[in-house]
Amino acid sequence: MQPRSALIPDRVRRAPIKHDYELMAVQDAQNAGYLREIQDLAAERAALGGRKGHDQANRLRVEQLEAALAAATADAIAAGVPAGDVDRAVEYGRAGDYWADRPAHRYLGRIAQLTHEMDSRLSELDDYRQRIAELERRLARTSRGDA
Repeated sequence: MQPRSALIPDRVRRAPIKHDYELMAVQDAQNAGYLREIQDLAAERAALGGRKGHDQANRLRVEQLEAALAAATADAIAAGVPAGDVDRAVEYGRAGDYWADRPAHRYLGRIAQLTHEMDSRLSELDDYRQRIAELERRLARTSRGDA
């Protein structure tokens, strides 16, 4: 019996993806931003625990966090973030998990992680290009005897 993949022509199985994800990427980045904010606000609120009534500063912080969380949740829903994703972000945050430690959305978290890694590598690449350009300038000055 042949493996299932053998039933698919190689030109199809190995073809690069041609679909344009640019618009979806923008939406995914926005959704990840909403979910991160929601989860981190809920985690900050959870970190305060039940200390709502200890002192004026603490009560004010709790009220600010709760208002910000309610507003962020409403904004996310209005922007089209699925309610289940929003609920999960609140749940993870209330459990004390920040987005950076355990993103509530598996794929958006991974996309954000990969995007950060790519941005870091592009920044490194830019640094290398600048160093190469500086070395080329130095070499040109040395070759002319301007040292």
